[in-house]
Amino acid sequence: MILRPLEPLTPTSRDFVSAWDAVQRIQTKKYESFWLITQPSHAALAAELAANICAPQFPAANAQLLQAIALHDAGWGIPDAQAIMKSRSVHPRPPDSFLATLVLQFLKAWEKSIEICESVSPAGGYVVSRHFYRLAEHRLQATEEANKQEQSMLESFLKSEERRQKKLAAKQALSMQQLEGLTDLLQFCDLLSLYLCSGALEKVAFPEYFGVELRVTNDANTYKLDPPVVKSGSQFAVAALRYPATKEESSREIRIKIE
Repeated sequence: MILRPLEPLTPTSRDFVSAWDAVQRIQTKKYESFWLITQPSHAALAAELAANICAPQFPAANAQLLQAIALHDAGWGIPDAQAIMKSRSVHPRPPDSFLATLVLQFLKAWEKSIEICESVSPAGGYVVSRHFYRLAEHRLQATEEANKQEQSMLESFLKSEERRQKKLAAKQALSMQQLEGLTDLLQFCDLLSLYLCSGALEKVAFPEYFGVELRVTNDANTYKLDPPVVKSGSQFAVAALRYPATKEESSREIRIKIE
């Protein structure tokens, strides 16, 4: 689940900050009330962003790859639905951010997401598997040596996905270089979607992708991208649920515009 404060947090700096740091800051704070955006909704936005990429340096994703990007967090569907039910119960419980999820839980969601995308196409399954493989590698590097159980689960996931990737790569026609490029595209759109969904007001800088170092500013959900890697004038919408729900409003469509 992605948390979006009802009132955006005041930026801590006038300078550009890391896009991931801006997202992480919002996701690790506690709020009495906030908007909820499900992981599948965020993934659908990532696919829309990928479909509207206009920078020639970025690879073009075909319909099957766009579908895989749209479904890359489908494994979170049931956990997010359960969290929403708890948030709407007689004794409502606030949903946690995806960053608060335990290792065993997010590995199960990742594996389910990969299986769903694998059913779309071998290339789509490969790209989504590589995406989560990279995240698992990063998590493993950051895991304390004393936490042997977490290390073991992550290492097991990495080995399993290595085997899966070999099988999927053999079932499709793209080169390894093309597959890695499409994985980069997914990771870029994933982070951009997370930033847009979080409602962060910080001016942010993205890691370099395809030789491009993107910078983004937010003015009342109208975003300026420098350089303009997404088509100017593109408009998107993402569904959000309010926690706690009120008689006046329980949900909203958040509209996003790219200048």
